[in-house]
Amino acid sequence: KNSNVENLPPHILRLVYKEVSLLSSDPPDGIKLFPNEEDITDVQVAIEGPEGTPYAGGLFRMKLVLGKEFPAAPPKGFFLTKIFHPNVGPSGEICVNVLKRDWRAELGIRHVLL
Repeated sequence: KNSNVENLPPHILRLVYKEVSLLSSDPPDGIKLFPNEEDITDVQVAIEGPEGTPYAGGLFRMKLVLGKEFPAAPPKGFFLTKIFHPNVGPSGEICVNVLKRDWRAELGIRHVLL
């Protein structure tokens, strides 16, 4: 596994650390973060299936990988739990516009998780 920590400038690492810390202490409803102490660019989460959907009652593990271009380039998202969803590829890769053409550096990790 490759870490991107050494590829990110210090000011970006501080930004990521601050956002991950805030998300850990005050996560969005139904989302729990599992920060990787050794690699802050590897963000793992568990997402509860929303009530009133076919996913209700489920717990879905997902990870975001922040590349060396972050936040100029979007993170890559992957479901680690097998899931059938139109925006999730066969290998778990998440294919949504916010992680592609609609990405803006100011969106941040919270926006992606929501």
